Amino acid sequence: MMSSPDVMHPPVYSLEIFVPRPGELYDLGAAAAMACVPRRIVLLYVRAGLVAAEVLPPYGVLAFTEDAIYAIRRVEQVRRLHGVDIGLLTALFQLLVEIGPMPLARSTAGVL
Repeated sequence: MMSSPDVMHPPVYSLEIFVPRPGELYDLGAAAAMACVPRRIVLLYVRAGLVAAEVLPPYGVLAFTEDAIYAIRRVEQVRRLHGVDIGLLTALFQLLVEIGPMPLARSTAGVL
């Protein structure tokens, strides 16, 4: 006899985004896979100065930290949402670095 599906607890079919481990370095292919972008896009972001990569001796292999992977995801999200080009993204993120972290906004509920 088959049991009826549990209506209160439906099965979950979502995927989790891979979370990079702190202190580890990832090569170009792994960083691109974790950020869900092509390797070519990662190289464009590095060339534009949007993402910092470490160069490992002796062959100059690019390596990415967890912060770099999060930066790739953030830049790609802005690019996809707003459809802006690399030049505008570079200017935007440079301004954000100059401004620094924004303080939390105060609630203005009830204020006219």
